[in-house]
Amino acid sequence: MDDIDRHILKALQQDGRKKNSELAKETGLAPSTMLDRVKKLESKGILKGYQAVVDPEKIGLMAQGFACISLDRHQVKDIEVLENQIKKISNVRACYHITGRFDYLLHVVAPDLGDLGKLIKEKLATIPGMGKIETFIVYAEVKPDQGWPIDAALT
Repeated sequence: MDDIDRHILKALQQDGRKKNSELAKETGLAPSTMLDRVKKLESKGILKGYQAVVDPEKIGLMAQGFACISLDRHQVKDIEVLENQIKKISNVRACYHITGRFDYLLHVVAPDLGDLGKLIKEKLATIPGMGKIETFIVYAEVKPDQGWPIDAALT
């Protein structure tokens, strides 16, 4: 990956609708060359897709939190059941299998704190193999997700 690839990735993370012609102009490449480079990044799986950034509060998702989960049992079958159930819950924005005191970290959202509580009690806590759940409520977003730090990558 060279400086032009890094520029493409940073620009598209900032604005996924940025026109190919604009990218080409910024880098001094011909539009056809730029399109080839973008397609190459897509075919390598480096660019996995394009998404809109949605304001959660404007669509009624006023409560966010993080749920740290410990499993009762660490058998492969139990882990697979838990992960498959979590994938089905639309209020779980992201789920990470982690090291340390907990086994999983989930970013969860809901219309309000009552619904967030129901999500934890009625959907997460009822998954077979679920052990302890510790929840952290988000007061405010200090730094929103701005994409991956391309300049920090070693490639």
